[in-house]
Amino acid sequence: MNNIQSLDRLIQIISRLPGIGGRSAMRLALYLFDCDDEYLKEFSEVLLSLHRDIKLFKECYSLSDNDICYICSNDRREHNKICIVESYPDMLAIEKTEEYSGVYHILGGLIAPIKGIGISDIRIKELIERVNKNSIDEIMIAFSASLEADTTASYIYKTLKDNHFNGKVTRITYGISLASDIENADSRSLARSILDRVEMN
Repeated sequence: MNNIQSLDRLIQIISRLPGIGGRSAMRLALYLFDCDDEYLKEFSEVLLSLHRDIKLFKECYSLSDNDICYICSNDRREHNKICIVESYPDMLAIEKTEEYSGVYHILGGLIAPIKGIGISDIRIKELIERVNKNSIDEIMIAFSASLEADTTASYIYKTLKDNHFNGKVTRITYGISLASDIENADSRSLARSILDRVEMN
């Protein structure tokens, strides 16, 4: 902490960003101080426009600057296939592989009781409602490798079967270079994991 209140406040706000510690927050705050007014004005306008211009599409829960996301609005996508991912960056990583042509459902997290994240905190109920309203042939689960991911995938599978879903439920496989994080996986390994996906039972 220093004696400049406005600088301290900026450092505190920046340090609340994921992956940013106190030192990094200080460096970023001082960098912003060195920027000219034109850049800071543009930066602040973009931040203020986030909630105004970007919407959460209530079908797949992807981000969009239109009333419907660009994937769900694409008639060339296979709307009878849903890929379940944890987050928006995971969806982008799978799109980058160009090996999947269906639509998505973004859960917004994984079941993790230790972190206080329960079933009702993620979008499983919305997924079931969506599946029940549409003709779906396959649901592909694409999570990073973790205990939370296994727990969530198993719960989704059981819930789908309890709701009489008769289509395939598949899960991507994992290669050595895929490691444990879909968002940061290389596209080739992730593409192979999609192609080699296995049916859950």
